[in-house]
Amino acid sequence: MSVALVTETLRTLHRIHRQLADLTEQLAAGPRTVAVRTKQVEAAEAKKTAAHDDVKKAKVSADQKQLQLKSAETKIRDLQGKLNACKTNREYQTLTEQIAADTMATKVLEDEILEALERVDALKPTVPAAEGEVAAAKKLLDEAKARVAAETSRLEGEVGRVRMELETVERELPDDARDKYARIVKQKGADGMAPLEGQSCGGCFQQITGNMVSDLMLGKIAACRSCGRLLYVPESSR
Repeated sequence: MSVALVTETLRTLHRIHRQLADLTEQLAAGPRTVAVRTKQVEAAEAKKTAAHDDVKKAKVSADQKQLQLKSAETKIRDLQGKLNACKTNREYQTLTEQIAADTMATKVLEDEILEALERVDALKPTVPAAEGEVAAAKKLLDEAKARVAAETSRLEGEVGRVRMELETVERELPDDARDKYARIVKQKGADGMAPLEGQSCGGCFQQITGNMVSDLMLGKIAACRSCGRLLYVPESSR
């Protein structure tokens, strides 16, 4: 293999590796998107449950106060019935004072019941609103799942095609270069190669020796001594 062809092969391999890394990232992004949408549905459902619970609690509170009011009104009627049976003024006065106090307490209960019912009315609209958020979140989730499924099928096909191209190009490297390339790519993947930029590594931007630059210009295999990337002469430097 000519030195020019070795250099061209490394350039092509780096391009393919970067393309493969991009496709892999796109594949990984799909499930992440679905996971985000799923969490949004869960949050919306939790909000809906909380809205239902708030309305339920408000209704229970209002019902309890209404029961208390009925009990208090029954007690007042009982006390009023006892007034005619009083034998002393002292007993009559005591009952009258108790009726007055209980009547005042029922006024307070009536106000509290009104507030409780108003709270129920204020909370009721939050339920359909929360249900609407759930429906919207589920729609977005379904759309994301459908989109990701379609994209996954396409991307997996692209990954398969690019991997085949990669295997074909890798076979074009001479044995000594292929072994070095394989070791570095196994460790670093797409980040295992970098173009020469002037007299520096295009990956870590550390300067390399003049002899290494000369070797690269001759199409020889050289790795950056700082970061270990396999270097190659870029297209623009030919």
